[in-house]
Amino acid sequence: MSLTYASFIALLICMVLAQTIFHANDVMWNLSLLKTGEFLIEIGLILVGAFYFIEVAHHTKVLDSLASLVKEVSSNRIVQGVLVTFPLELMVEGSSGFGTPLLIVAPLLLSLHFPIELCAVLPFINMVNGIPFGALGTPLRLGFPTPIAHATAILLIPFAFIGPLLTYFLIARFDQKTREHPTHHIKMIAWVLFLGGIYTLTTQWVSNFGPEFPALASGFVTFAVGVFSARLFFHRKDATPIKNKTGLVIYGCLLIALWIGKQIWMDALIPGTHIRVFNPGFVFILFAVALSFYFKEESALTHFFNSFQRARRTLFVFFCMTFTVQILRNSGALDTLTSNLPEYFLHHGVSLLGWFGSILIGTSTVANLLLSKVVDPVAYAPLAVGSAFGVQMAFQSISAVRSILNEKISEERILTLIAPVALGFVLLLLILQ
Repeated sequence: MSLTYASFIALLICMVLAQTIFHANDVMWNLSLLKTGEFLIEIGLILVGAFYFIEVAHHTKVLDSLASLVKEVSSNRIVQGVLVTFPLELMVEGSSGFGTPLLIVAPLLLSLHFPIELCAVLPFINMVNGIPFGALGTPLRLGFPTPIAHATAILLIPFAFIGPLLTYFLIARFDQKTREHPTHHIKMIAWVLFLGGIYTLTTQWVSNFGPEFPALASGFVTFAVGVFSARLFFHRKDATPIKNKTGLVIYGCLLIALWIGKQIWMDALIPGTHIRVFNPGFVFILFAVALSFYFKEESALTHFFNSFQRARRTLFVFFCMTFTVQILRNSGALDTLTSNLPEYFLHHGVSLLGWFGSILIGTSTVANLLLSKVVDPVAYAPLAVGSAFGVQMAFQSISAVRSILNEKISEERILTLIAPVALGFVLLLLILQ
């Protein structure tokens, strides 16, 4: 069944149960609809803005320019895939969050001509290393204490190595161009582990100062070291100065703009609402318009309409799932559930609780916000990591990736491919916890 229909059915069932069992009243329905509308405006603007930016970046060849830059760094397909889906993706997560790494990295992989299955799955694998920290301090806004950053960084140590290694094995196995050319696998594995070590060490150090910057700073350091080491170890003789810098400059400015906006208006809200003044969607739209003018792209309005069309299914899924969660919350169903949870979920199984919550809610941030009220503060780190892993199987994430890849792959196929990874990650986390 399409996730669109599945999410709508979930909403209908939840509405019936809320009315018949919890005797929901008009105030509850109005409050749930209002909160859903606020979330939809905020997340919807990010989705449409990201889709719009990618659409314009594709037609103005900016996306191809960034892909060409990656090719200039290394002709090795594994190096390209690891750099894009590991440090570069974590830089995007650290600067904007809200699922934007999926929307930016997936089309970049497509421009690099990776198989569609890899374009859909690889962005999910390494993103989880940055989500628990939140985009520039989300844990702080939720009231998590500062020590959560260091505890989270420790929990994520194995995954900083597993993620890039899994990326390497998937590319080596499923990318036809990689199989056609001989690869020094021992050397490649050593390089991947080296990057994992750089990311881990940087994260451990940065996390001592708070949860704002581990993903952004560590992603930047790892990307810089990865580019230098790849050219040194794999292309020492034929390495040439990087020429194709247009995409790098534009994407660099994009990340800086996202970071500045978050820093200045991190907690500012529109009066009378819970909608933030700053939204990454504004930055994406602004950059898309600027690119249209600079490259004299005459169909900018058409691109925006196409972006909205591509985002509509994801927006509908997000509306259904968010409305479902708000009904659960405002009817008292969520309080009833959490008050009757077995002790296992409140102590040893906190990461599993966060995983389930994030799958249902669709965003790690909101899952943390709701569930942190019922777990012991010492368990905030495994809650944050578990909820990050749940994003891999959230309906909204899968629907968004399918749309950004022009529906060249089905939701069922994406879910089938990512489910073993997601289950493996959360089981390992339970063992570590």
